[in-house]
Amino acid sequence: MRFDDMIATVLAQAADRPDRLAARWRQLVDLLAQRGRDAGAQTEAEAQAYAALRETRGAIDPEIRRQSARSLAGRAVGPALIAFFAEDAPSIAAPLIGGARLDGETWLSLLPRLGPAARSLLRHRDDLGAEVTAALGAFGPSDFRIESATAQVEAAPAVVSAEPGGDSQIRELVDRIEAYRQRREARAQAPAPAVEDSAQGFRWETGTDGVLVWVEGAPRGALVGQSIAWIAGPGQYGVDGQAAGGFEKRSPFRDARFTVAGEGGAAGDWRISGIPFFDSASGTFQGYRGTARRPRPDEVARSVAEAAGQGVFGTEFPADSLRQLIHELRTPLNAILGFAEMIEGQYIGPAAMPYRGRAATIMEQARNLLGAVDDLDTAARIESRRLELTEGAADAVALLARLHESYERVAAQRGAAIAMRIQESLPRARVEPGALERMFGRLLAATIGVAGEGETIGLTLGLDAGAPALQLAIGRPRAIAGLSESELLDPGYSPDGDWPGAPALGLGFALRLVRNLADAVGGTLDVAPDGFILTLPAEAGEAPPAVSEGSA
Repeated sequence: MRFDDMIATVLAQAADRPDRLAARWRQLVDLLAQRGRDAGAQTEAEAQAYAALRETRGAIDPEIRRQSARSLAGRAVGPALIAFFAEDAPSIAAPLIGGARLDGETWLSLLPRLGPAARSLLRHRDDLGAEVTAALGAFGPSDFRIESATAQVEAAPAVVSAEPGGDSQIRELVDRIEAYRQRREARAQAPAPAVEDSAQGFRWETGTDGVLVWVEGAPRGALVGQSIAWIAGPGQYGVDGQAAGGFEKRSPFRDARFTVAGEGGAAGDWRISGIPFFDSASGTFQGYRGTARRPRPDEVARSVAEAAGQGVFGTEFPADSLRQLIHELRTPLNAILGFAEMIEGQYIGPAAMPYRGRAATIMEQARNLLGAVDDLDTAARIESRRLELTEGAADAVALLARLHESYERVAAQRGAAIAMRIQESLPRARVEPGALERMFGRLLAATIGVAGEGETIGLTLGLDAGAPALQLAIGRPRAIAGLSESELLDPGYSPDGDWPGAPALGLGFALRLVRNLADAVGGTLDVAPDGFILTLPAEAGEAPPAVSEGSA
């Protein structure tokens, strides 16, 4: 449907009741706002729409008119719509006049169409440019009637003069200036208002572009005009990826980070939650509505820890945003893996051998990627203090024997070997089985993955002599011999380890993940000059000194 046809449809709607009249008002304003500030010449349908708005303006509740103007603040609306709202009371026009964005030439052509009140509102802006500021000054002192962007126009006292012609005008101007001077002196002598306390919560609403256009419960100056559509960079003010990602997908978000600049009551850190809202008739997206609160003490402490680099990644890291990305990655990967399995297993019909081979390759690569995604998810849960491990016990001996068989074959392909020593009758590890397998697997992959031809990597699993704990010791391959602990734990460090079982995210990331998982279950990962020592809590029990040996 063409734009003019949409206007004609709205104008044809019945407006015989106040609610219908108000609904038509809102729809016409929204349609005219969609034309944007770069629209061409006004069409006949637009002229009819403006005529209808002006004709019925007096019958529309001022609060509805104020809400309409507020919904346009910060949007790219055309000069005709700005001029229309400028005809209204200053308290209604202020949000739109204060946030309108036009080029200098458009402002210059629009100024003569604005009244004194609207031009006075513009004088409180400092972003209009020298030409527009000079043009505003040329309209004479009669425009200087309000003191702030939201104040009502103060009517100057009427001056009755019997003097004819120009003398009467001069006397009136002098009296106005004197009245303005007296009011300013009275305000200067009044006691200063108390400093506003920091707000603890507010409600907010955005337009379709994600820009805040309405705030209740906190000072508006620092909040209106902020956007939830863009991620704030390091050290910048704005929202995090959770809010921006939710806006991009038109989905709800909860407790996203929002940082406001300044020193007023709205400045500082917030946690905001929002939901999208849509037009009930057409279903079109209208913006977001939500609430904001100050962060709890535990959230502040967590942010400080992340900023100090005490996480898996060694630097400040948006863990919540990463977990959202992980969720988006895991869904298509599972779909790819499932479809490849159907082709390779011929579940949906016969498939030629080359296609089955390609499907098997896709399955292997998808599983590797899923393993990396799971590692990222675990790391993000550790960062955000949301890693939940159930109490349990696992047979570390059986697990290491099973993993040994897998890594033994791959090591042989690289010309390397594994020499394993396991103390007999070891107690079970007091660790959740899934966490134990992840730690053992990632530590083996991180070390055997860089083993060179002719090397033998030693593995020893036994009891810690000083505590009821299991210890897994793995020797260092030559490729990483002599490196310091900080170099090895650098998340970006990844020496040559290109075989399929090598850690997809690099050696440094894998070691950090193992160390943080060990910390989470009450264990440790120590970096020794000749290897790595993983210590984990064990169930109570004694072990005889007999040792079993194996090598490959």
